[in-house]
Amino acid sequence: MLLLGLLSACTPPDKPLLALSVQQGRPVGVLVTCGDGLAQVSVYERTTGTPGTWSFVRWHVSGAPASEIVEVPLLGEPPAGWRLDDTRETPAPEAGETTRYEQLAALEPGVGYGLGGSTGVDDAVSITFTIADLDRLGPDEVLTAVEFGEPRIVSRDTFVADARDSCG
Repeated sequence: MLLLGLLSACTPPDKPLLALSVQQGRPVGVLVTCGDGLAQVSVYERTTGTPGTWSFVRWHVSGAPASEIVEVPLLGEPPAGWRLDDTRETPAPEAGETTRYEQLAALEPGVGYGLGGSTGVDDAVSITFTIADLDRLGPDEVLTAVEFGEPRIVSRDTFVADARDSCG
């Protein structure tokens, strides 16, 4: 038990490397990379389903970033050199449960979503949002989070500066 505590204390904290913007009426994930390595962006429904059913509805892309700042239009074609990941690679259900696998194809009113991402060895702080949050964003604003569950609206320039500072 002590070893587990020591190992978890060595896990680096998630960093504020991810934001959500709206460009030409579409939601776009903005990921600031902290160096080389595989980058990933995913959006997923924050629903639990019914008892005995595991719901896993997401859209997930990954690839090598071509620049320090990667913009990923959500639910569309992945950026050049990236791939749309298959949703079949999901956790196994517990005995007696059923699993529902779906590719997230559209954002719906009243549904909560999460936006996650990572770059190299750095995980980004996930952002919780709804369509109503997207409607509040101005042209040069993004929705980001310093801590999970605490989304905030800031200017794009502020987000990029803070993300670069967290890269160290």
